[in-house]
Amino acid sequence: MQLQLQGFRPEPGSPVHEALAAVRNATVAAGGERPWLVAYTPVARMNPYQALTYRHFGDEGLAVSPVLDPESFEALIPLMEQTRGIVLHLHWLNTVLRGATSEQQAEGLMGTYLERLRRFRDAGGRIAWTVHNLAPHDAVYLNVERALQQSVADLADIIHVMSQDTADLVADFLVLDPARTVVAPHPSYLGAYPDVVPRDQARTMLGLSEDEVVYVVFGAIKAYKGIETLLDGFDHLVQSSPVPRRLVVAGGPDRDRRTRALLKRLRMHPGVLLHDVKVPNDQVQYLLRAADLMVLPHQVALNSGAALLGPSFDLPLVANRVGVLPGTLDTAFTEFLDGTAPADVAASLERADRLLTAEARSHARDFAERHRPERVSVDLAQQLRIRAQAPGSDMSRR
Repeated sequence: MQLQLQGFRPEPGSPVHEALAAVRNATVAAGGERPWLVAYTPVARMNPYQALTYRHFGDEGLAVSPVLDPESFEALIPLMEQTRGIVLHLHWLNTVLRGATSEQQAEGLMGTYLERLRRFRDAGGRIAWTVHNLAPHDAVYLNVERALQQSVADLADIIHVMSQDTADLVADFLVLDPARTVVAPHPSYLGAYPDVVPRDQARTMLGLSEDEVVYVVFGAIKAYKGIETLLDGFDHLVQSSPVPRRLVVAGGPDRDRRTRALLKRLRMHPGVLLHDVKVPNDQVQYLLRAADLMVLPHQVALNSGAALLGPSFDLPLVANRVGVLPGTLDTAFTEFLDGTAPADVAASLERADRLLTAEARSHARDFAERHRPERVSVDLAQQLRIRAQAPGSDMSRR
């Protein structure tokens, strides 16, 4: 029989077949006791975040299954009797309004989606929502996106945030009920990527000299991420600094006009190494082990996976004061960017030279250790299970 990996693309019977397999295996592992089913959507496997988050849910009596088509979660309702209950764990909401060509159409899509969620809850399901972003980065109808977020927050039995600061940070446009909110941080990426290449070999592979100060920006290349502002500051710094410096920018690019112009500039820059493709997992180590500092140039953000990725490779950070980062990152391994003018960005980058030490790298590693996926996963699983099985959980809001 040919081996087939399940749960990677919708097949006939999805998402029920994947969920049944997860429930069956969890029931056997628990000696016949029915598990809670956590069905999550949208599924994003380009980043290991979800795999790390759910890594130890099984240890806490939770079966985990993907819902590959975000519109198909109602198909799971008949499985209620085979489980202790079903938690629909929503992540990003950007798929809901996708394809809308007018605000009226966007409102219609929102209404249909919310009605599906209500039917799911009326059938006995629970809804959990992780607040990832301030709003979808590619939002076209922002007012509708905001209304969608608030409606989901109002419907959710469990609201997952990654910082105690989140409710205050989003308060201007999103009200989160503290009685239904759980806090579990973004996990680090320790163990998620191969990590066997030492610094000297990584630099040799990338054509970098040992005496260069190397900054890395890692992740999808999009104009809104503030890379242009960073590049202006980098240019300002290299003109006056006696220390050789190099900027590495790696990740799959967006296709909009502004990003295309940015890519052209990066490609022609003598001090920049551009790798404008999605980086395979086994190559991440070369980029990060070769670097001295990871830069998080986002000027608007709520959470940041890169803030956990860099320290997972012992990298200190240079970051903007956005979202949860000021309250999460320690100055022992972080230099914050002050201002957006080229001279201000250059000054911040130069101040970050204080982090070119073994001590700063050790502090970054300690931060990653405190956010080990094992610890974060167990913590979130326990909180979800407790909230989901609470007698009469949120019945008054139904």
